[in-house]
Amino acid sequence: MPRISFKNIAIASKALFLLFITIAILGCSSSAFKKSHSFDTVQSNFLGEIWNQGHAKASIISQDGGASYRVPGGSLWWFGDTFMGTRDKTGKSHFDGGAVSCAVARLNEPNNSLPPVLHFLTGKDGKVAQAIEFLPEESWDRNRIWPLNGIYVNHRSYIYYSLIELTGKKLWDFKSVGSGLAFSTQPLTVHKRILTRHGWRFPVAPSAIVMTEDWIYFYDVEKRNNQNGVWLSRVRPAKIENPDDYEFYCGPELKFTGDKSKQVLILQNIYGQVSVTWNEYLKKYVLASSSDFSRPREIRFYSAENPSGLWNRDFAITVPEYRQGKKVEIVYCSYFHPELFRDNGRIMNLTFSLLLENGGFDVNNEMVEIEIK
Repeated sequence: MPRISFKNIAIASKALFLLFITIAILGCSSSAFKKSHSFDTVQSNFLGEIWNQGHAKASIISQDGGASYRVPGGSLWWFGDTFMGTRDKTGKSHFDGGAVSCAVARLNEPNNSLPPVLHFLTGKDGKVAQAIEFLPEESWDRNRIWPLNGIYVNHRSYIYYSLIELTGKKLWDFKSVGSGLAFSTQPLTVHKRILTRHGWRFPVAPSAIVMTEDWIYFYDVEKRNNQNGVWLSRVRPAKIENPDDYEFYCGPELKFTGDKSKQVLILQNIYGQVSVTWNEYLKKYVLASSSDFSRPREIRFYSAENPSGLWNRDFAITVPEYRQGKKVEIVYCSYFHPELFRDNGRIMNLTFSLLLENGGFDVNNEMVEIEIK
């Protein structure tokens, strides 16, 4: 596998993150959520950095992302920019210059440790491997592939991704050129990108996915027509590989249309990423959103009766000011892991990524366990 420039990945990754936050500063209209609370927290237990023998075995020293979904016998965890090297006995990292922009790991059931020990997809050299490959017209010099979120359905593992094009060597010299869908029949393998008459592009870029008996629902976070927030879409499970069969939320009572131009927001003033899951203890859907510059260490939680809302803004937790020996500048990529929930969801597990002051890219995800009333 070709080596990737650490510098170029770092530039593109940091630029995309700053783009999310810059949008937050610009502001938009008031959020659409209920004022009443449907649940509250008892306590939050920060479990620390997700780096252990599973990462060391795959020569991983740092990464971000971390969305997961269930597969037979366990779950798959997807990560974005993942840097290679070793850590010495003191924990100090030693980069070797290698990296991938899309990594996948498997968590087998039962899991006996928190944070969990993950088993990463690796190459013949035993090092972490790129989990979604480029098409012939793409290259490591010009592109990155960043995973979004996925689902296991139709006896296949599906992962949505963003294709990034680098346009230069400066901080903002990149652009997203669209989102696509990849699959595998054996989850812990390289996922093959799906090509249709539209090419590789799909009409959704979900940071969260939930499935009911009849539909798969997708939650995109982006700015359109000066409106920033969460956009809801759906598709029948059997039609997931056909871009023409996706529908877009256009109003209350789960009204959908095939015309994406008529799509409306389900939540405003949400930035970066969201995570959505069904909580059996509450008998509700719960949503976690990443922070912004106004409250940079805050993770916010919402709940609703159905996939579209209306959403109660319930509570927030604050990440401690110092993590991994450095000051936290902002929290992003907050993801639920329902496969780790306990007591039917009364105790929820969530991971998050961090931008640390003078931390560079020597930073790993962390996990928090939240006990709710």
